[in-house]
Amino acid sequence: MKLYYRVLITILLMTLIAPACQRQEARAERVRQPARAGQFYPGSERELAQVIDGFLAHSKQLNVEVPGPIHALWAPHAGYVFSGQVAANAYQQVRGQKYDAVLILGPAHTMYLQGASIGDWESYLTPLGKAQIHRELTDRLVAATPLIQSNNQAHLQEHSVEVQIPFIQTVLPGVPIVPMVVGNLSYPDCERLAQILYKNTKDMRVLFVASSDMSHYPSYDDAMTADAKVLNAVEAWDTKEVMRLDMASVREKTSNLDCALCGKSTLVTVMLAAQYFDASRVKMLPYQNSGDISGDKKRVVGYGAALFYEKGGEMQDENAMLEEIPFTSEEQAKLFRVARQSILAALTKEKMPDWDVKESNLKVKRGVFVTLTNKGRLRGCIGNFQPTYPLYEMVSNMAVASATQDYRFAYDPVTKSEMDEIEIKISILSELKKIDSIEEIVVGKHGIWVKQGSRSGTYLPEVATDLGWTKEQFLESCCAEKAGLAPDAWKTGADIFIYTSQILSDAK
Repeated sequence: MKLYYRVLITILLMTLIAPACQRQEARAERVRQPARAGQFYPGSERELAQVIDGFLAHSKQLNVEVPGPIHALWAPHAGYVFSGQVAANAYQQVRGQKYDAVLILGPAHTMYLQGASIGDWESYLTPLGKAQIHRELTDRLVAATPLIQSNNQAHLQEHSVEVQIPFIQTVLPGVPIVPMVVGNLSYPDCERLAQILYKNTKDMRVLFVASSDMSHYPSYDDAMTADAKVLNAVEAWDTKEVMRLDMASVREKTSNLDCALCGKSTLVTVMLAAQYFDASRVKMLPYQNSGDISGDKKRVVGYGAALFYEKGGEMQDENAMLEEIPFTSEEQAKLFRVARQSILAALTKEKMPDWDVKESNLKVKRGVFVTLTNKGRLRGCIGNFQPTYPLYEMVSNMAVASATQDYRFAYDPVTKSEMDEIEIKISILSELKKIDSIEEIVVGKHGIWVKQGSRSGTYLPEVATDLGWTKEQFLESCCAEKAGLAPDAWKTGADIFIYTSQILSDAK
């Protein structure tokens, strides 16, 4: 009889324990399966890795300088063939950095969603393997507010989060993720969500990712106009304007504009959250739209990217300007060959030449601007104050950027057929010097860089003399036209830096 009761008790215990073990085992096996592999991005591990590596390698040519910790980034979420390079430009800048977690916020496309949702999984699977989910943080966020739900259905077919993960697995291997699908939030809800994210991650080093495409389905030219407004609002860190630009009353002014920013709630929330972490700077990255890739310019989608970072090492504040470099005529000619051949290689998608540079003057480190004109008409001008690479490499990088990444000419880029008519001007910059009085500015000798908050802009020295401006007109135009500030910002707190420029003109 005793044996009978022992057996009965054992059976009862097993029936109680087994479901608990099964639940625990089931949870341990919960993996969100890829829904868009083979559609939005390659379905095989080898091909996916090759595609991402190719995008990231090309991003290195941007020579982006971010003097401070990056707390957030914005990347598009279309098929890689359309937006993969734009996304890679952002991810390349966080490659190898140390984060405790990556919080991905993507808009809901497949179902109506109130608030936000974090799926109840242990990992997301991609062709590159499993991306582990930070369970402790996800559980904490779901418990923190009714604004965040745990709803697997919102994730099952959603691509806005999924397409970001292979990039994260590549540039930040092993870092756990928090995948969040976000509904169409009001501005106050974005503020609430940002505050909740901060409160639950303030003791961690986290990277926020805002997944969002831009204009949907206008013509190419209309997309350029609509997207420029959004890009300017992001660059100005004007989150309310970012939300406003997607209002129906604003969209109606542009034909066939279904939305201006499909992930406006994600981008605004991420920008607000980044500010809690003292991020006050934004670095805009090259824009493209689907018409640039497919050639179909009747109906396009826009793609933007940006980095949001904390003020770190500023430009050097030196009392003395650097002397000009005494180039020989052969050295100057070589710099222009580097610039022109770099542009041609980029336009024809050929391998960049392997420069054989032995001249010490071409290896010094200086900031550089490269300006391209065609019969006097501007065709691109991009530069970098930070002397990160040897001079010849800076010239190569800035020449390519001027020809291919100046957003003012995204609708009319430099072409191979016009390269015989393109004139190149190389401006070799001194270090920046912060000034306390505009009396230190010498018109025609000094370039200016005006900065206030997250906005900044520069004019090269020759701009004032070419246009016949006074010192005050020089400053007012730079504040208003280049930095997006009030014309009198130079009187009301904006920082002013000056620099000199050694100009080399192209002798083709």
